[in-house]
Amino acid sequence: MIEKVNDAAAVGSVGGVKHRKGVGSGAEGDVLWSDGLAVSQFAREMANISFELGKIPEVREDRVRDLKRQVEEGKYDPDLKALAGRLLWAGINKTED
Repeated sequence: MIEKVNDAAAVGSVGGVKHRKGVGSGAEGDVLWSDGLAVSQFAREMANISFELGKIPEVREDRVRDLKRQVEEGKYDPDLKALAGRLLWAGINKTED
């Protein structure tokens, strides 16, 4: 899941690591070190968005079922101008959308 967030947002190395001195003392009075990690609000929001997007099915079964029914009944009538426009747009922008 986190890999998807990193890829989507082009997140690089983790920043915001904080070192705190003097969290406690050892047996001989030595000062112990403790590390912490600060995660930005943006990173938390991206993780939440990625989680929520993961809940959405990749294929809209209801839409596929409806289109199959239309084809079987001979009632499928796509908007060819809109389709041509999308194909041109995808070719110009080199996307699969």
